[in-house]
Amino acid sequence: MKEGLIERVHGLGYWRVNIRPLRAPASLLTLAQCREVVAKSSVSLRGWDYPHISKRNDEQGGIENAGDFVQGWCDWHYHIEFWRMYKSTQFLHYKVLREDLADDIAGKPRGPSFGVGTSVYTMTELVEFAFRLFRTGLYKDGAQIHVTIGNTRERQLWIDDPMRMAFSYPRKTAAPKIEVQRELTAADFETEPMDISSEMVVELFDHFGWTVDRGRIQDDQARFYKRQF
Repeated sequence: MKEGLIERVHGLGYWRVNIRPLRAPASLLTLAQCREVVAKSSVSLRGWDYPHISKRNDEQGGIENAGDFVQGWCDWHYHIEFWRMYKSTQFLHYKVLREDLADDIAGKPRGPSFGVGTSVYTMTELVEFAFRLFRTGLYKDGAQIHVTIGNTRERQLWIDDPMRMAFSYPRKTAAPKIEVQRELTAADFETEPMDISSEMVVELFDHFGWTVDRGRIQDDQARFYKRQF
């Protein structure tokens, strides 16, 4: 991995996603299987895959074996992230908030911000990814999805869709980080991913003092799945 990348991630706002089995698997994955399940389960709904799987190995990104896990990373334009799939089937992903990397986004407020639309998309992708991992044969006894938004103190939620009305007053959080998690059984993984991700989005926005109708979130997600965003 590129030197200093992890430190750079932690110095900005970021998503941290940890997916881990509720029970230890009967057997460990090989490193080749770690690569395979991530590649097979990767989600691509908006032109950038989740998690990103680099097709190159240079200063902008790569993928490598690292002991008991495979890791991929990217440092390109508005995309700074790294992920690890462990032989134990635990998955870890850090992704810098685009809001902290781009100053030319129309309507973005001054100071630390957190876009509504981008957040809905990312939560949708990460839960969909977890469901796809289950379909490859992982997490037969269930899994925990633990999402953390780091460096959130005084971060402002904002409507990043120019076609929608902005908030009437600033909605901020004083928390240094926000955490949302779910424990899913095998039966839960047989339901629709949006049933889980929409609940997590509603809980996420509640930290900023915004109570949003879950049906509205699901409408946005449905368009996202159909690539109508």
